[in-house]
Amino acid sequence: MDKSAIIDVIRDILRKDLDLGLQDKAIAIDDSLGADGLALDSVTMAEFINALEARFDIRILDEDLDGANFVTVGSVADLVLLRAEGT
Repeated sequence: MDKSAIIDVIRDILRKDLDLGLQDKAIAIDDSLGADGLALDSVTMAEFINALEARFDIRILDEDLDGANFVTVGSVADLVLLRAEGT
């Protein structure tokens, strides 16, 4: 799966799987996941990670949970791509 396909699935998760009220919102690759953007709180972030693992059949490692991997939609896509490659 290429990065643009991964981003499409991430957008789908954010719009449909999480209760964020984003169904009609355009979600850009550089949208922040934090309070200054899509505003995922800690509970929603845990749900988001679970959805990523399920949809992409990957495992997000404890070391992946540093802030740099979950800053924007694009940084999450990069992490998914890395984990999908098995590294």
